[in-house]
Amino acid sequence: MITERMAADLGVKTSFINSVARGASYAYKTYTIPKRGGGDRVIEHPSKQLKALQRWYLEYVLPGFPVHRAAMAYRKKTSIFDNASIHTASKYLLRMDFQNFFPSIVESDLKAYIQARATLFEAWTPFDIEVFCMIVLRRSHLTIGAPTSPALSNILCFDMDSQMSDVCAKHAVNYTRYADDLFFSTSQPNVLKTVQAEVGGVVSGLTLPAHLQVNPDKTRHASKRRARRVTGIVLGSDSKPYIGRRLKRKIRSLIFNMDLLNAKARARLAGLLAYAVGFDAAFMNSLIMKYGHAKVRKAQFPS
Repeated sequence: MITERMAADLGVKTSFINSVARGASYAYKTYTIPKRGGGDRVIEHPSKQLKALQRWYLEYVLPGFPVHRAAMAYRKKTSIFDNASIHTASKYLLRMDFQNFFPSIVESDLKAYIQARATLFEAWTPFDIEVFCMIVLRRSHLTIGAPTSPALSNILCFDMDSQMSDVCAKHAVNYTRYADDLFFSTSQPNVLKTVQAEVGGVVSGLTLPAHLQVNPDKTRHASKRRARRVTGIVLGSDSKPYIGRRLKRKIRSLIFNMDLLNAKARARLAGLLAYAVGFDAAFMNSLIMKYGHAKVRKAQFPS
């Protein structure tokens, strides 16, 4: 019934959706972008037809599934500032990271979720489930590039986030997850080492998703003696969040070289500028003093 509803909404036949679904894993363009820490990230971009079907699920189906309050990424009206704000008053911060986050969430995880939450899928036929899995997965796993992957990652990590929250509640520790980044904070000394060990136990014992692994090279402990960063936000020693000098330098550099930027880069600059000024209104005044009102306005509103 879900597939028939999609067909009616999109003005296509069910047989067309089935055909796209069966060829979905081959309907991607693959390219790489450099990672900030070195190496390349593989992006798999779906065809227009496949993306249209994925976006239908994203708009009309996935919002009906529960997402844990600790999951801060990929949610409307929730920003990296909201994520950072939860940790600003704490003295100690632990950051952990999953390796290969999206590709580690696979078809068996999605089907286990469907089976465990059968009441959410009462109106789904076996055909609906088969088509859904083929459309939102590529070669049986989530992929970076499909518009449904971020929302599905939050949905399928609900039980994990619940277990993490239970561990942290026991130790009076704050917990949030921003995509593959896990953040834990407290003002009690010598607690986060214990939490780190227990979190490792939770991850190794997960049955949904069953294949996540912590990247030990990216586990970081920090305190107010050192710079603490949460999704790019600097947690100041005064318990306030700041955008930090690194982002400010980047914005200044982009404005300085604005005439060399293409349309996509200018749009990204406008977004970064709006985001930064939302945190620090005085930053806008410093940019105007340095580059002039006309140039800064041009950066804000690219033609």
